[in-house]
Amino acid sequence: MFLRQRLRDRLKRARETSGMTQQQVAEVFGWSPSKVIRIENGKIGISITDAMALVQHYGISGDEATELVSLAKAARQPSWYAPYKSIMSPELEAYVSYEESASIVRNFERNVVPGLLQTEEYARAILGEFWTGPELELSVELRMRRQRVLESTDAEFFFILDESVLRRTIGSEAVMQQQLEALLRAHEYPNVQIQFVPFHKGLYPLFRTPYQIFEFAGGSDDLVAYLENPDGEVLLSEATPRYGSRRSPADYLDAFWHVERNVAEDIREGVVVAA
Repeated sequence: MFLRQRLRDRLKRARETSGMTQQQVAEVFGWSPSKVIRIENGKIGISITDAMALVQHYGISGDEATELVSLAKAARQPSWYAPYKSIMSPELEAYVSYEESASIVRNFERNVVPGLLQTEEYARAILGEFWTGPELELSVELRMRRQRVLESTDAEFFFILDESVLRRTIGSEAVMQQQLEALLRAHEYPNVQIQFVPFHKGLYPLFRTPYQIFEFAGGSDDLVAYLENPDGEVLLSEATPRYGSRRSPADYLDAFWHVERNVAEDIREGVVVAA
């Protein structure tokens, strides 16, 4: 999903840079105008042949042309999480695609350990509140499979947890002890940083809403924020229209940086207290 979105966004920007309208592009290739519109808004996929034709027509060459054609080829391949789609909402599918494609992932959690850091027992205790039987097993398997992204040498992960995450018993005392030990092990990964905010620090920016922020290599793609609200999940990008007081992804990034630098402490201090 992310690759398809990245491709269509890049092609749309290339068309706009070239000064062509969607109608003009359609006329050049003998397409209906609706085809160009649906390609750019993601309603339909784009074939490798069509992608190559557009790249050439927009005057894109060199490494950028090679990258876009590679994106088109990759976007046509089934995702690794295709076997789990029966238990994935559209929001979760988008989330996972961003998670595996981002070069930097920042995650703030106020209630539970982030999915990428959960042990199997902890994950089973949480997911058991929503799933049973085969669906539960599939959900746990998906969560464990997602954690392979931490092995990437091309991505960095920053986690901030409210102290309530360390204090709340999920599953059992034994499950929590294993989970706390797992946090310490993950903190030792060269590309992972885990911090916590002690209770005595009081209130801090945006502490009421868990959120994740995704940044992508090259700076050519929008910053994306994923929010977990009581009414459901929300995905925001810098291109998302803002309504009323809705914040932008940059606002969440600013809040994360503030907490990281001025409020949060090393996870090892929190686990020593909580264990």
